Amino acid sequence: MAGVLNLQKNDILDLRKAEPGLRHVMLGAGWDVAKKGFFNLGADYDLDLIALLLDSNDKLINRGVIYFGNLKGDGIYLHGDNRTGAGDGDDEKISVDLDKLSPKCDKVIFALNIYDAVSRKQNFSKIKNAYIRILNEDNGNKEICRYNLSEDGGNNTALLFAELQRVNGSWQFKAKGELLQATVKSLADMYK
Repeated sequence: MAGVLNLQKNDILDLRKAEPGLRHVMLGAGWDVAKKGFFNLGADYDLDLIALLLDSNDKLINRGVIYFGNLKGDGIYLHGDNRTGAGDGDDEKISVDLDKLSPKCDKVIFALNIYDAVSRKQNFSKIKNAYIRILNEDNGNKEICRYNLSEDGGNNTALLFAELQRVNGSWQFKAKGELLQATVKSLADMYK
């Protein structure tokens, strides 16, 4: 797609320089699940998109975990919980109003987590074609940038995919790609 910036791990993009006047962004995430050499687009795997809202000290703000059990916060909401990942396009989406995020929020970390991975004996080794992208909701959901995870996820159960960070009044998007073994609770506990 012409005009879309494909980021690499640790790349940073100043969103308001890329899209002057930007206020509303949507973060979309998608993935496939491989089974016996074929892609079956997510059956039996329930991945969850999570947003962790942090203050200037990288600590969770009050009600700062947006996930299937807490869909909304100041200026941010998860569009719902896709329990299969089936179908084309974004499997889960989070919308952010950059001007309405809590003034205490200086960073939003976006993660993917496999629901109940340990008891289901699931991990990211079967997750393929994972991506995260930022869309300009003020401009007809025009895609601004995308980050494709290219490495094998191994026995990890979570992925710190990307982050939005407020820097001198502007928001920057950073591709992270950090794989780890974690649940929604243990991800939140990392930032308490």
